[in-house]
Amino acid sequence: MRRIASVLTGILLLLGGSFILAPSASAAGYGCGGSEIDTYQVKTSGGSVYGNIHLYYDSSTGKNCAVNVATSAGGYGTPTFKFVMLVKCVAGTSAGSTCTQDTYVQDPTSTGVNYSQYAGPVNISAAGRCISVVGVISLTSGPSSSQAQYTSNATHCG
Repeated sequence: MRRIASVLTGILLLLGGSFILAPSASAAGYGCGGSEIDTYQVKTSGGSVYGNIHLYYDSSTGKNCAVNVATSAGGYGTPTFKFVMLVKCVAGTSAGSTCTQDTYVQDPTSTGVNYSQYAGPVNISAAGRCISVVGVISLTSGPSSSQAQYTSNATHCG
């Protein structure tokens, strides 16, 4: 009886440890380092939320990182067009204004790529600059299609 209890205790400890050691995708930042600093809803013109852009900043590397994660309404789990882009604004851009592009990173980098869960991660260094965050999710169902998008003005400057 003691032996069975010892084995069961060992199995429970092993299983419990694996749950503790294996973070969820959101806890791991979807491949982004640092801390989440903002979230933006990717909406259709009718207000349906197709996704959420998660923006992270890693102070040890000075990089911003973003992912565009689909909701169930936006086809989470179904290969559809999911897109995310980070733009570094030109010098002198102030928060809240239109961001004129200096450089950018995007995922996917070419057309015809569909993701099941999320686009990204994309990383950009923007020390002393503002950034803009862009996300798109497009669904097609037979002859109809719908699209959700988000584009920020210049934000997270510095």
